[in-house]
Amino acid sequence: MAIRRVTPGPGAVRYGLIGPGSHARENLLPALAELDGAVLTAVAARRPEAAAEAARRWGARLWTDDWTDLVEGDGGPAVDCLVVAGSPALHAEVLGRALAAGVSVFVEKPPAPDTATLERLVAAERAAPTGTVAFVGFNFPYGQSYRKLRDTLRPHGTLRTLDVRMVSAKPMSPVWGSATVEDSLLQGLGTHAVDLALRELGVPDRITARRADIDARRRAFRILLEYADGRLACLLVGNYSNRLEYRCELVTDEGVVGGLDHFNTLTVARPATAPGAGFLDGKETLRHDWPGRRGGYGRTGYATELESFHRSVVRGGPGDSPLSSCLDVYRVLDEVRRQTGVLA
Repeated sequence: MAIRRVTPGPGAVRYGLIGPGSHARENLLPALAELDGAVLTAVAARRPEAAAEAARRWGARLWTDDWTDLVEGDGGPAVDCLVVAGSPALHAEVLGRALAAGVSVFVEKPPAPDTATLERLVAAERAAPTGTVAFVGFNFPYGQSYRKLRDTLRPHGTLRTLDVRMVSAKPMSPVWGSATVEDSLLQGLGTHAVDLALRELGVPDRITARRADIDARRRAFRILLEYADGRLACLLVGNYSNRLEYRCELVTDEGVVGGLDHFNTLTVARPATAPGAGFLDGKETLRHDWPGRRGGYGRTGYATELESFHRSVVRGGPGDSPLSSCLDVYRVLDEVRRQTGVLA
């Protein structure tokens, strides 16, 4: 029997990647490769050799050192949607031009360098042709282990408190055009922590932020989000660890406590005096270690956030992580900057 050539299935969505750097290579491209109904068609990078190498490595048939070729080529867009992993300034430029051309965009956070730019992009999102999706990649709430924790807690009351700890070893110097390490840290980890809190509890009624200067380059931010009905979110963001550490604790109005440690270990407990609820009594604590065989891209949320974007593109929108939902995140962080003396 003759050797046959495999071609994309009917209706396969053509993807273009802008920015095949380490984050894309380690997280986004492997997750995209597992996405059913998606085909990586093109890669764009500033350096031609980087674009060509990524295209060869991941099976794309097109590459370019000018990303605008993917959106504004002579024959129209070369792709149906884009995945963008670069600086906030690049994200904003791609979003503005791609949305106007009717090309859907999955963009890594942060999607814009500042609130004013994001406000203009939200207007572009609303004015985009019908079916065009803008999706901001906040992977933490899409992680399978986090969603398992939320599904476990949901039958046991509404959420009253949320504690989030996100600390890392970087940045140690300003990145993405920021003037300071502090602003770079808030753009990098701060957006994640605030986004997670606002998804769970909504826009706060009061914001209190404090900053600790650990040494010449290391910082810790504590952010308190208060709500008129007594709910509370406590966020710790810092660059003083030797690696990324992520931990969250959620407490419901039935006193059920759920925790997640670095995507891997889930714990659930309830008050010792509470009546049985079918899964815990007394002082027992339920612990679940996420199986390693399930793979990391779903557990960390990279695969599942891309799946959500892909479903939105296929059905013609809307997405569940739009640019408009980021405005409140940016406004909270603007207040954090004001209270802690951070220069953007």
